[in-house]
Amino acid sequence: MASSVESDVELKSPADKFFKRLSSELHHLPNASDIVHGVEVHEGDFKTHGSVKSWSYSIDGRKEIFKEKFEIDERNMTVSMVAVGGHILEQFKSYKIVYNVFPNEGNKPAVLKIKLVYEKFKETDPDPNNYLRFLVSIFKDLDNHLQ
Repeated sequence: MASSVESDVELKSPADKFFKRLSSELHHLPNASDIVHGVEVHEGDFKTHGSVKSWSYSIDGRKEIFKEKFEIDERNMTVSMVAVGGHILEQFKSYKIVYNVFPNEGNKPAVLKIKLVYEKFKETDPDPNNYLRFLVSIFKDLDNHLQ
């Protein structure tokens, strides 16, 4: 049975600029965050729906790989990464990251909503809260880098 955890990141950069980086220029992420080491394209490119990439990063003092299939919904400013390989699938049956950018409204800032949708191997396995904190951290770094 799928579960989810989520968090919001207030953006200081404009929503459209942040979404552009998220949807078609994310290969620049290692320039903005020290804990993301690199990315390699296996199929497609950095911006086409269905492309497959591998990310290398450090979390909790460990180096890991996350191989993902990229999904994009430009109209709703949503990007998803579905795990197709890597360390995360040793911990979860299924794992998907959903990023949704919400433009500012009135005097409210733009927001990035990060949602992890996952299925555990057994009910007693921990939730991926450390991965959620990791993603919040790197996207705060990216937001600061874009200013």
